[in-house]
Amino acid sequence: MVTIKNSYTVIPEEPTPQGRLWLSDKDQVATQHHTPTIYIYKPNQNQENVIETLKNSLSKILVHYYPIAGRLCYSDEEVDSCRVELNLNAKGAILLEAETTKTIHDYGDFSPSDLTKELIPIIDYNQPFQEMPLLVVQLTSFKNNQGFALGVAFSHSLSDGTGAVKFINSWAKIARGETLEPNELPFLDRTLIKFSHTPSKVPRFEHIELKPLPLIIGRKDTSEERKKKTTATLLKLSYDQVEKLKKKANDFLSMKKKGSRPFSKFEAIGAHLWRCASKARGLEDDQESVVRFHADIRRRINPPLPQNFFANALALTATKGCVGEITSKPLGYVAQKIREGTELVKDDFIKSQIDVIRSFRKMDDAMKLFLGDETEKAPYFGNPNFQVASWTGMPFYEADFGYGKPIYFGYAGVSPHDRAYITLSPDGDGSVIVSLHFQMAHLELFKKYFYEDI
Repeated sequence: MVTIKNSYTVIPEEPTPQGRLWLSDKDQVATQHHTPTIYIYKPNQNQENVIETLKNSLSKILVHYYPIAGRLCYSDEEVDSCRVELNLNAKGAILLEAETTKTIHDYGDFSPSDLTKELIPIIDYNQPFQEMPLLVVQLTSFKNNQGFALGVAFSHSLSDGTGAVKFINSWAKIARGETLEPNELPFLDRTLIKFSHTPSKVPRFEHIELKPLPLIIGRKDTSEERKKKTTATLLKLSYDQVEKLKKKANDFLSMKKKGSRPFSKFEAIGAHLWRCASKARGLEDDQESVVRFHADIRRRINPPLPQNFFANALALTATKGCVGEITSKPLGYVAQKIREGTELVKDDFIKSQIDVIRSFRKMDDAMKLFLGDETEKAPYFGNPNFQVASWTGMPFYEADFGYGKPIYFGYAGVSPHDRAYITLSPDGDGSVIVSLHFQMAHLELFKKYFYEDI
């Protein structure tokens, strides 16, 4: 059992700019959602001082990342659209101090579950969203001084994963007593992606990522699939297994498209995951399936965005196929479909997608499309479809607050949709961990194909 001992409201150490911060269309679709992640740390002889270190350093880093201390509010200019802005009121972030009666070993591999859920801050979504903190962090000490967990609930309205990780690592650097370099300071002006709205009756792209997803053949809606329970598990791929998957995919590429760049880690693993999902479900060969994922637009948009751009700079993209071709054709064929989705994401596609998002009557509707929720009106992203997120390029294990690097990092929620998060393992040997969220009825078959088909 976890007990919350203390709750602290941490505000910036110095006065920060006041007023309203414009949120982009990319930010709008993530406003009512916190991303739950967890960092696990080994025991340290100076562990008694962790909470004070975190409080003091958080107060310092919020001077630079002052939007995190603000609150969301409705725009006065576009009331009817439900557009949201950031009120820079320095209300602060929340830091919880907790302890558990369990040892570090009682949590197993820390895969997302009801057990690990207690290490993550609970966000009360029933409160007025204007009062909701955008960052809540829970420090939980394990029994017998066996280390601690840092559970982070970070509002997606603030930034994508790239920005969130840079914030956490900068916070950790301050906690270690170091100073941020100029190029480590966040770039906060989101108007770099404020484009004039030029709606078109015919979008410039098909935008299958924004269209209704395929239903299981013979079904009229997703109600039956929504009722099915999903669970989460961690699947590890060694460096050799990753290289084997890449070689398997690239053998097809060398035969069909000579001179093309080799498939990336994401393209090969993403294709493998989509195939495993399609095989495990036992669907008909002519069943359509869509796989959705995101691409970072910082270097894909013209002009490019600063690398320290602190906001949501992701474009949703997707690719589709029939189960028969996904499961029977070579892995490289499926990886090529993944590549087609990522290669779409260029300047004109990004701006066209923003046009489509802005064409929604209310931003609430766009939010449901991107995130989904538990209502019948929101899209269901599970069977026969799939989602993949690649976090392999993010330096999670640099989050050393002065007590050593984390021994584990991972996504901490259990998704109601079928999806996977790909991260590097803490071993630093090129192996990866896949956090898989999948319908319980098909999970064992998925795991079987996941390793047999490498």
